[in-house]
Amino acid sequence: MLITLLVFTLAACFFAEMSLVKPPAGDLLKGMFIPKLNGHSATGDAIALLGALIMPHNLFLHSALVLSRKIPNSVRGINNACRYFLMETGIALFVAFLINVAVIAVSATICSATNLSQDNLNNCSNLTLNSASFLLKNALGKSSSIIYGIALLASGQSSAITGTYAGQFIMQVVKNFFH
Repeated sequence: MLITLLVFTLAACFFAEMSLVKPPAGDLLKGMFIPKLNGHSATGDAIALLGALIMPHNLFLHSALVLSRKIPNSVRGINNACRYFLMETGIALFVAFLINVAVIAVSATICSATNLSQDNLNNCSNLTLNSASFLLKNALGKSSSIIYGIALLASGQSSAITGTYAGQFIMQVVKNFFH
């Protein structure tokens, strides 16, 4: 629950920042449906975005968690379970998509501005997780680094927990296969 609260805090911060920087809606929609990456690291960026949006370990974990539910042993029970699984997964992926859109839109809008300070220009030219907290300064002021750090910690913990659970289910399958 705490991790969810912290991750949604970061999401709220980026949505607040997005309302302040006002990315061009047309470009935002165009980028969602006709993605375009330029530069020498475009392939790596595309792979990272794909992994961030689809999160295969979360899909696998969700599938494994669904198996632990008590499902009525009937066609209707299985159909209902599949329908609920599809809705849960769709909602989770849609929320992740919205958060990623907010992060990318804020980054693109701020870093493409013509009136950037030299510090922000340097941060934009080498944007990493360590330097990205400056993107939230409009919404959070001086506390942006602290809130961003806490949210990164929550995100890291969430990822570690998800990876551990997914690994646990994989090892159970392997153990049962060879046992």
